Amino acid sequence: MQLTPAQLSAHLTNHGLPAIMSVFGDTPLLIDDALQQIRRFAREQGIDERQRWLQDNQFDWQQLNDQSASLSLFSTLKLVELELPEGKPGREGGEALRNYAQAPTADQILIIIGPKLKQEQLKAKWYKELTAAGPVVTANSPDRSALPRFIQQRAQLHQVQLQPDATQLLADWFEGNLLALDQELQKLALSDLPQPLSVADIQRAAEDQSRFNVFALQEAIVQADLDTALHRLARLFEDSVEEAILNWMLQREWQLVSTLQNADNYADACRKNGVWRNQEAAYRNFCQRMSPVAISKAAQLLARMEYAFKRDSGEHYSTLATHLVTLYCRPEAVGELPQ
Repeated sequence: MQLTPAQLSAHLTNHGLPAIMSVFGDTPLLIDDALQQIRRFAREQGIDERQRWLQDNQFDWQQLNDQSASLSLFSTLKLVELELPEGKPGREGGEALRNYAQAPTADQILIIIGPKLKQEQLKAKWYKELTAAGPVVTANSPDRSALPRFIQQRAQLHQVQLQPDATQLLADWFEGNLLALDQELQKLALSDLPQPLSVADIQRAAEDQSRFNVFALQEAIVQADLDTALHRLARLFEDSVEEAILNWMLQREWQLVSTLQNADNYADACRKNGVWRNQEAAYRNFCQRMSPVAISKAAQLLARMEYAFKRDSGEHYSTLATHLVTLYCRPEAVGELPQ
């Protein structure tokens, strides 16, 4: 069974916590929403103990079974969260997950967490065993046509009322960055503006200056002006730029370049993706300097930046952002990424 985060609460209320549940998706905000719902429901059921594991090269898959032998002193059940950062448990992990799904232990609830899976991963035996053993929450960003409805639902969650044109403005601003959208709605909820909020209200309340500075950085990146880009990036950090807004811009540039590179008709793709005619030459150069290897490195850095500011991975967000801006401007100057 597949569920969305919006359907999860009702499912838990009606069916309770299953022995195994999975959360996969491309949107950290929605993944976190699903996990918070699961944790809250578990606490309501008297499950206070929670463990979280991260699959890496040193992860011991035997822990899945060993943990069941260590009973909690405070409850008969515990919540165990296992994150697969790349959605690839490997041969040993796949076998361990299959065996566990076929005979889950009685004293723990296992939550598997990972990114949006590719087609070959969806066909893997371990994934099929997981879906047979328990529900899967798909925490993916809504497509463009569904985004206004999502924004209205999210606004209601924060007790914010929006006029339709204000909803559309937020969709235009925050498509592809739901975390920044959620932060903006939280700020609007704390404002004393009369509701429902209009486009003018949103524009007055939003941090236009921060956004302008972010786009000044974007301009330097597109022009491959590394010195200017790094200077503007440093000023943004000095001014305590909202990392969610910076992430939004850097992600959009990656998405735009990837789209233009794969387009059959470059000029037509530029028009469809909001690239002005006087920017077409600069973006063509941007596309040419970003090789497949550079695009892959940029994707890795963007993922690490998400974890750095949202999940406290321990990495320095500003260092990762500096690496990414340098990669965008001069890919040839960036070697292997620091681990």
